[in-house]
Amino acid sequence: MPLLAVRNLRTEFSGDDGTFAAVEDVSFDLEAGEVIGIVGESGSGKSVTALSILGLIPDPPGRITKGSITFDGQDLLGLSERRMRRIRGADIAMIFQEPMTSLNPVFTIGDQITETIRFHERIGRRAARDRAIEMLDRVGIALPAQRLDEYPHQLSGGMRQRAMIAIALSCNPRLLLADEPTTALDVTIQAQILDLLRELQEELRMAVVLITHDLGVVAQHVDRVMVMYAGRVVEEASVMDAFARPSHPYTQGLLRSIPSLDEERERLDAIPGMVPSPFALPPGCRFAPRCIHARDACAAMHPPLIEVGEAHRAACIGLVDYDLARLAATA
Repeated sequence: MPLLAVRNLRTEFSGDDGTFAAVEDVSFDLEAGEVIGIVGESGSGKSVTALSILGLIPDPPGRITKGSITFDGQDLLGLSERRMRRIRGADIAMIFQEPMTSLNPVFTIGDQITETIRFHERIGRRAARDRAIEMLDRVGIALPAQRLDEYPHQLSGGMRQRAMIAIALSCNPRLLLADEPTTALDVTIQAQILDLLRELQEELRMAVVLITHDLGVVAQHVDRVMVMYAGRVVEEASVMDAFARPSHPYTQGLLRSIPSLDEERERLDAIPGMVPSPFALPPGCRFAPRCIHARDACAAMHPPLIEVGEAHRAACIGLVDYDLARLAATA
């Protein structure tokens, strides 16, 4: 049994212009100790997927309208908010995109780490403080006892991100959701943070969902990759297969846009157009208006994920010589 199983997840948001699905029909499994990367442009549904897993979709305007999320045999969608609070931070933790807005500016770093520890474990203030110092030291913050009493604005961007990691890992979670953990950091600090996450993941044997738009990060730090576009999964494969044999035109386009050290080009390839508005999604394949291989059949219906190799699936009717009747039967 996988540690995490997401099945046919649909998360909707309502606004003045109507209701739209930010995530639609998303399914995947995650084994204990495995690292999966979720990639795609902004607006593809990556962060909403993670927030749905943790039960942090604000209601209103959002709600999960379909599917199941099972963690260690428990259906998370059937749990009360009180029970979910016990799971968040202890069994499932999350690193948010921007630590300056995720950390509370009026509490010290130490207060925010010890609050998490004391909420989930029955230990005293002194023991919680000692654990917090140990965690700051573990994530590579110099003078941890001193930093514990400082406020978020007194730390650099890299140190704030390390503090966020310390909070997330303070109770040794079994699953970590890392949502763009290196956003707004310079390249050197990014590399340090990602290396730190990899070391801690191996040490603690955590399962990790790493959300990013950077395929270079995916190549170095994940076991399996899931590519999302406009709220749907369009390709899922091992990281080796995704880079060596990308099957979906969107994945191919993302890979073509990466600069190469072996090839000199005046201009990088770019995918034409933009991710569609969730209020004006095209019929059929949502990538079809931007796809150089699109044909009339692509607008007929949503293509299902098709097996194109061992543990490798992609959602494109151009991969197989399908007629629409056969395609509809497999959807």
